[in-house]
Amino acid sequence: MNSYDIVMEMLKGNKDTVDRIPCVNSVSMATVDFMKAYDAYWPKAHFDPEKMARLGAAAHKLCGLDNITIPFDMTMEAELMGARINYHEDKIKWPSMFPDLAFHAKEISDIKVPSDISTAGRVPAIVNAIRILKKEFEGKVPVNVYITPPFTSISSYVVDSIDFLKMVRSNPQKIHEFIKASMPIYRELMRLFTDAGADIISFHEMGGSNDNVSPKQWDEFIKPYLKDLISCTKLPVVLNICGSALMIVDRMMECGAKGLAIDERTPIMRAKEIMNKINPEIPLMGNIPAFGIIHRGTPEDIREITKLVIDNGVDIVSPGCDFWLETPTDNIKALVNATIELGTPPPWKK
Repeated sequence: MNSYDIVMEMLKGNKDTVDRIPCVNSVSMATVDFMKAYDAYWPKAHFDPEKMARLGAAAHKLCGLDNITIPFDMTMEAELMGARINYHEDKIKWPSMFPDLAFHAKEISDIKVPSDISTAGRVPAIVNAIRILKKEFEGKVPVNVYITPPFTSISSYVVDSIDFLKMVRSNPQKIHEFIKASMPIYRELMRLFTDAGADIISFHEMGGSNDNVSPKQWDEFIKPYLKDLISCTKLPVVLNICGSALMIVDRMMECGAKGLAIDERTPIMRAKEIMNKINPEIPLMGNIPAFGIIHRGTPEDIREITKLVIDNGVDIVSPGCDFWLETPTDNIKALVNATIELGTPPPWKK
């Protein structure tokens, strides 16, 4: 079975048909090594579809990772709503808000929906990169597009974060209004990415961990909107939570995602117990520490932790979050090689 078949069968709930555990990353795959290898440096790779496609495919081509993921950061959706983004033209650095020109929506009317989302911001680059990747990898490697959902995008980049968290308690209706104002953008993005040929969509709901919101708040401000968006697409959706998520694993499953991705702050065994009670066909992805192990560890460390997460019941091995920019290519190779060695055949077939 090739990478496409293994990953897509897992997301269909057909884990008994695969011959090994896949190794993927549902969020950013960009590293400085990959930029050098394919002449696809930031910030140009955020805007140039050819460079975006080359950088997104680098982890598969150089290391054998079982998927491709674009784009590479969490600010694209906020920019469509009016946020001013600093792409750091003079250095390789994650896009961020301009501290002196920060856009902070104070009223619902501050969030603007572009008249034509297909031509706005970085959307054309992403759509064209999907088409390039689909032409090269169709049926061989799945193309995953990751999206920063409304709660995380608005709370982190659109509304002042402190004001937003205050509103969660003092003015919850306004939170709903902000999110509802953004929903047309998300529905259109999902349509555009689907039509361009994406195989998977991942929601990187980083702001929705239990470090930021309670399960009750998750039910009110996050779950209904994720359910709405997931129901808009025929593609399998992966729901990724960086941060503590054990208290919301059941709620994550209720959103309709075909895979859940967690980081090292959520224990695999306990999360898997909850998932098995609800729907054992949904695969659990994770939760190798992206910084402490994949970036800073040795190949031996990576193999040891990969064995641990497989023994604990993970269905798809993946980093807990984005690859650290300075992650050595050899360490990503070690992650893939350990997954293939220790996950062939998968434990459920032994």
